[in-house]
Order: sequence, then C-alpha cells, then structure tokens
Amino acid sequence: MMENIFKTGIAQSLTDVMNSRDMRNQLQNELIQRYPTATVLAIKLNIPGPIKNNQYLIDLFRQGYREFRKQLSDNAVQVITEIDWTRDTGRESILVVDSGALALKQIAIEFEDNTNFGRLFDIDVLSLSVGHLSRADLNLPVRCCLICSRPAKECARSRQHSIEELQNKISAIYVAYR
Repeated sequence: MMENIFKTGIAQSLTDVMNSRDMRNQLQNELIQRYPTATVLAIKLNIPGPIKNNQYLIDLFRQGYREFRKQLSDNAVQVITEIDWTRDTGRESILVVDSGALALKQIAIEFEDNTNFGRLFDIDVLSLSVGHLSRADLNLPVRCCLICSRPAKECARSRQHSIEELQNKISAIYVAYR
C-alpha cells in the first residue's frame, strides 16, 4: 500500500487559508513598497484538502525550495532578503531579489513545469513596475491538472478529482522523489 503523507496534521478551514493569504498579500505589498526596484517572489505549495502542513509537507517544501534556489543561483539571481514561515496553513518563503520580474517568472515556470516537486509549487512573481505576473502575461498556456491534462483551475473549480485522488498523487510524487 502506498504511503499517505496526509495522515497527520491540523485540519485548516477556508477561513484559515484566506487569513494566511491576506497576511502574505500584506507582506508582499509592504516589500514592494520597501524595495520599489526589486522583484518579490512568494513561494508556497498547492495542497488540496484540509491538511496543509505536516512533517512530510515541510520536507517536500524544503526539497523543492532547494531545487528552486539552485535555479536562481544558476541564473545569477541575487537575493536581497528572505522571509520564511511555517504555519498550520503551510510552509512559505518570500524572497526579494534584484532581477527583472519577466525573467524571474520564466525561471519560476521552468521550475513549476520541469522539476520533481515543481508541479506542487506555486510561485508568485510581483514587482512595482509590472504588478503580479501570470503565465498569460508571457503568452504561455495555463498550468495543467496534476491528474489529467485539463487546465488545473478548471478541474479545481469543477471538483473534477476528489481530494483523496489528488492527495494520493502528491503522496506518490513525494515517495518517488524523497
């Protein structure tokens, strides 16, 4: 039987997740104002269901984050400041970097689409000059679902796949690459 990495953790409500998102957005806005010529990267996991954090998810975040930081280093991206937090709603890092937002969004997409854990990450790229960048801003297709080839947001909105099915897929990715 496959290992289920979601068997431990504190269940989070939609309110908990929204409060965490609001705190992240507030911090991002403060950092953009404090560093007006820099770019802000907000790095977190996309985790379905009520369990957003536990020892497995922290390990998964650390391994993927290490891969992403290596990609930044390989592209000579200089980090000005780093803020890390671990909450019951998940592990997150926010970086302020001295590089252009468009190039950083391309690095983030490369990581999200082509690394072991990247499919599980969400990396927001923001700057005062361009705002919040999306894949559409780079004329790139939307992210595909973790289970099927449909757009991820469509599957999420329609609840095409059960939380259990998505968690099983994430558990399999974790086990395969740890």
